Amino acid sequence: MKTEELFDSVEELLLDLLARIDDGDAEALEDLKKVKKYIGELNDMLNVVDENDDMESIKKKFDALNDKFEKFLMAVVKVVG
Repeated sequence: MKTEELFDSVEELLLDLLARIDDGDAEALEDLKKVKKYIGELNDMLNVVDENDDMESIKKKFDALNDKFEKFLMAVVKVVG
């Protein structure tokens, strides 16, 4: 999945959740809170590389990030249904 597609999917998810909230769907508000948490976690994950890292440490960090990102995507899929 390209980064642009990911952002488009997240934008679509947010707009859908906001529309559901506007229609009075109480569960959508809870889903929006979950998405906020997931986006915060994603931000934390993307801030893992520092200037002292070498290629091996970056590879290990990104392998861990990949696992967390897969969990993030599955959580988003569960919210969207």
